[in-house]
Amino acid sequence: MDTLVTFFKALADPNRVRIVALLLEAGELCVCDIERVLEIPQARVSRHLTFLRNAGVVKARRNGQWMHYALTPCCDLEHGVYRELRASLERVPQLASDRDMLQRTACVCAPSLVQIS
Repeated sequence: MDTLVTFFKALADPNRVRIVALLLEAGELCVCDIERVLEIPQARVSRHLTFLRNAGVVKARRNGQWMHYALTPCCDLEHGVYRELRASLERVPQLASDRDMLQRTACVCAPSLVQIS
């Protein structure tokens, strides 16, 4: 139960919801991708990612000088929450705009465009 409460607390900020929505779509993203789509400073993106990482929602992987983030494997209950969250988030105009921005642009750490599943 504590894990689920922590999960929902991590989603209590609009920017963190946007980050999770992007990761639900893309699977893994570089910090620079998230910064570019959300149009907020890198320090704030990093602070949100640290919060999500401490809550166990995302995991990090270093690739050279870039950090890449993905959602962490979670319990069955959270899988259901992710499934419902993804379905609900598809109807939010801001998040649709974020997905479009992600598809249109690529950062220096990924020479080709990010592929959305």
